[in-house]
This record gives sequence, structure tokens and C-alpha cells, in this order.
Amino acid sequence: MKPTSSRRDRAPDTPSPIASGTDLRRSRVRTMLMYGGVWAALAAGPLALAVAVAVPQMASSTPAAPVAAPLVIAPPTGYAENFVDLWLRSAGVTDSPALRAMAPGVDLPKVTAAKTAKVEKTVAVRSTPMGGRTWQVTVAATLVLPPAAPQGDSSPQAAPQSSSQTPAPRAGVSPQGPDDPARVVRYFAVQVSMVRSGGSGGAPDSLVITGAPAQVSAPAALADKDPSTKTYGSQVTDGPLRDTVSGFLTAYLSGVGDSTRYLSPSARIPVPGTAAYSKVALTNLMATSTVPTSPQDGAVLDIQADVQASDSAGDWPLEYPLRLTARAGRWEISVLAPAGAAPASSLSSPSSSGAAAPSFNPTGASR
Repeated sequence: MKPTSSRRDRAPDTPSPIASGTDLRRSRVRTMLMYGGVWAALAAGPLALAVAVAVPQMASSTPAAPVAAPLVIAPPTGYAENFVDLWLRSAGVTDSPALRAMAPGVDLPKVTAAKTAKVEKTVAVRSTPMGGRTWQVTVAATLVLPPAAPQGDSSPQAAPQSSSQTPAPRAGVSPQGPDDPARVVRYFAVQVSMVRSGGSGGAPDSLVITGAPAQVSAPAALADKDPSTKTYGSQVTDGPLRDTVSGFLTAYLSGVGDSTRYLSPSARIPVPGTAAYSKVALTNLMATSTVPTSPQDGAVLDIQADVQASDSAGDWPLEYPLRLTARAGRWEISVLAPAGAAPASSLSSPSSSGAAAPSFNPTGASR
């Protein structure tokens, strides 16, 4: 029989049953906390991902504040056209509310004859900024004046009308007999001001004519040609080139024949909507350089064709600038060029024929 060991005889590192139960509970708690932390970490991953995805979407769904674009206001040419038209038509009228709304302090023209001038149309031809919010707009007005009064007429208008009758017609006046109306073109300069308020956001609140029209001279014609205008210095007489141009323009303007047979394979020149000319005659043909008898394939030549097209109303002089390209020893029409386009290098290869057209300079333009 083994002797019973006392407590002091036990090994110091042997845990007691009470201590082992306590440690077991602590271990379970630690295990549960560890599992809870693992599950929390796993749950936090998708949640963080969802938050990261949702936050940019919410931010992007919020509309950004609109950026105010710079306001560009066109010159009030149409307003000036309308005013001049109303002002000319108000002759002999006691009052014109529409005109007064545009120009409160402008005097109305008076009538001194039984017949008044007829306004055919008004067109703005020039607009000049005067500084601030004011423009000076020049308007061309086409008028039909009543017949001139007889020499013995003592009416107030007889003197100025009779004094203007000279053997040579005046500039801008169509020739007429004593009983025929005269069609004239007069130019009026008017000043248009823009009135704005602080709460309008920069948009014009109203326009106003600040004074009566001033009759001015017509815009001067250019003394010299634009440098970008082609120079056609070589006369083209008989030959295949002239036959090609004549055949194309005849079919193009009269509708008789097929105009596409004269075109290059890549050319697309639609014919006019209604071909009403009964006869088309090529009157003059000029080229930018001498036409070779046997052009190389790809050579380019610019020409200007003058034609006379006839219909039931009369004869109409028309002018067509054309660009031709050589292919298989013959000339084909490749471009119906606008007048004044930049010249291409004559008799050049296609790679060097794409000269850029001149940029349009609005200074001094009709609008």
C-alpha cells in the first residue's frame, strides 16, 4: 500500500483541479473573443467596401454648380433694320407706337406730296462698335420714289424733284421717264444702345435708338482685288478642255444630258433643284496658267467659265470657277469652287493641290 502523499509532496507545477477549471473558463472566454474578433474583421471588410463604393456615387450624384459661360451679344443689326423700315413707312403718320417703343424721342418724317415713297426692303450692311454698349449700324434701304413732279408744279416737292432731273441718271437711281417711279438705294446710319440692369445676369434688358437716322454714303468699293483672289490670265480657246467645260455647264444648267460624265470619280456636284434654262452658251473661258496639250495624270488646273443662260424671262450672265484634274490624258471637273477661293498650285500633283481657303474676316462685312 502506497503511502498517501501530502500536499507539500506534490510537484509545484501540477495545477490544482480548482485552478484548472478557472483557466478553462478563461480559455473559453479568450476563444470566444478571438472568434468574435475574426468574425468582426470578416464583416468589416465587405462593409468597408460597400461604404467606399457608395460614397463616391453619392458624391457624383450631387450636381455640380453650373459654370457661367461668357455672354456673347451680337450687334443689334436686325433691330436697326426694323427701326429704319418703320421710320421710312411712318411718313405722314401722326404717331407710331411700335416706332416710339424703339426710339421715344425721334421725329417722324413728313409727307409733302400726294404719293409717298414705297419701302421695298431694308438690309444692315455694316455694324461698328462705338464703345460702351452702343453700336452704329448702317442700313441700306431700297425705296421706290413717286414720279417727278412737272416743271410747272408749284408744290413744295416740285423744286427738289425738278432740280434733280439731269440727262445722266444719279448714282443709285434707276433711269426713268417723267411718269415712271424711281428705284433708289439710300444708306442710313443709326445708333443703337443696350440698356442692362444688375439683376439681368448680363442679358440685355432693352435696346433703344438714341437719335434719328443719318443718311450716309454707300460703302466704298475695294480699289484692289483681295490678294487671295485667283488670277485667270490665260485665255482658253478651242480644245478638249473647253469642250469638257461647255458640256458640263450645259447639262448642269439645262438638265439636258448627264453632267456626271464630265466629273472625276471622287467628285460630287449636285445639280440645281430646277433646271429651267433652255439655252446655255459658254462665252469666255480663262485659266490660271497655260493649258498643256498632254497633261500628266493628277495635274490640277483652275479655270473661270463665263456663260450666258437663257430662259423665258431673258438672258442671265453667270460665272463659274471650276477646278479640273487630269486623268488618262483628259481633263475632268473635280470641284465647283466658290469665287475667291485660295488658288491651288496650277498643274500640280494632288498632294500639293489642297491649298487652304482664306479665313473670312468679318471686318467690313455686310453683317
